[in-house]
Amino acid sequence: MQKINLICNNKGKTSTNDAVYFHGWLMSRISEDFAARMHQTGVNPVTIAVHASKKQVVFSIAMLTDEAAAEIAKVLLDPDFTSFTLKSTRQEEFKIVKKEQEILSSQDLAQAFYQPEKTKRLLQVLVTTPLAFKTNGEYYNLPDTRLFFQSLMKKYNAIFEKTEQIDLDLLDELCDKVKLVNFSIHSRRFYIHKAYINGFCGKLAFYCNGAETLANYAAMLLKFAEYAGVGVKTSLGMGSVQLTEGEHNG
Repeated sequence: MQKINLICNNKGKTSTNDAVYFHGWLMSRISEDFAARMHQTGVNPVTIAVHASKKQVVFSIAMLTDEAAAEIAKVLLDPDFTSFTLKSTRQEEFKIVKKEQEILSSQDLAQAFYQPEKTKRLLQVLVTTPLAFKTNGEYYNLPDTRLFFQSLMKKYNAIFEKTEQIDLDLLDELCDKVKLVNFSIHSRRFYIHKAYINGFCGKLAFYCNGAETLANYAAMLLKFAEYAGVGVKTSLGMGSVQLTEGEHNG
């Protein structure tokens, strides 16, 4: 898996919703065959997130499969690709000042799982773009341990096992042993053109009181989540998360 960060100048007019328009821009620059396959699969192999600070805006594009990386990295890492235009956004022109490339291999994930001496039972997550789940045909925008890990297990199995079927017994064990012990969130709408989805951003803290292998599995899924995102519409900019360290304060 790869992640490419496009660091651009920020004129103070960007938002996380700009990921929707960047997705459209990117789809127009990859092969039609690959774009069609992306939308035919249950789990999209590309996630996008936009984060803005006072001076910079970062477009983060994660490619979860080798095919996605082959199609997209060549576009984003082309030396001649130095700026792009998103006509529907307030800033419109984005000049790239720096590109960063990150790689997370299946071996890296396996290492996180098979190193019991590094087992972490307190797993802390920062939700940086609105996160929502879909259950029983409706969107749900509050933290839920089962929906959170079910989403990650489906994404992980789709990428590595080529199936969205998950081990329900393992999910039950996760829900029994991994507890959401602290959270500090706020609701936030994510606009997709003229519609919107209610999501949440903020801090989550999970604690695993099960076996080391279960704690390591949960930690591995959360590391995977930094590339895959959590919940719905991750290819359009929702559900971006980061693992954090330190204590959460309510």
